[in-house]
Amino acid sequence: MLELAGVYFTLGRSKFSDHAPGFPEPLAKVYVAVLLGQSSRPVLAQLDTGAAWSVLPLNVAREAGLPLVSDRPVLMNTRMGTKQGYLMGASLIFIAEQGEALHTEGTFFICADWPEDQAFLSYSGLLDSIRFALDPQANDFYFGPS
Repeated sequence: MLELAGVYFTLGRSKFSDHAPGFPEPLAKVYVAVLLGQSSRPVLAQLDTGAAWSVLPLNVAREAGLPLVSDRPVLMNTRMGTKQGYLMGASLIFIAEQGEALHTEGTFFICADWPEDQAFLSYSGLLDSIRFALDPQANDFYFGPS
């Protein structure tokens, strides 16, 4: 794994994808596989360090075993306009192909009006609580606890 000043900076590594299957995007992005909540099926989620919150569509939240309704709605401005949803804490696992998987928690915006299978992992409320690094030439995503 990656070291900084002789100390491990990250403990796990996985490959990331430049493009999401079935989602036409002309520019390369960073998509990583994670396990959310109680789900046993990995979700391919886009890293989005500029997003206000991590985002889950309703079908992904359902499969993760998260509550599908809330009496505390919030609004979020997105590239698809203003969306209404709610914020929910959830556990997730960054899956390791080498080294150790990372079990952590994040805050997710869950939205019924969000395209299926387009999950986003934001800096705020998730990535800011871990260490991570990218090697774009090898498509490697390194991660570890902060």
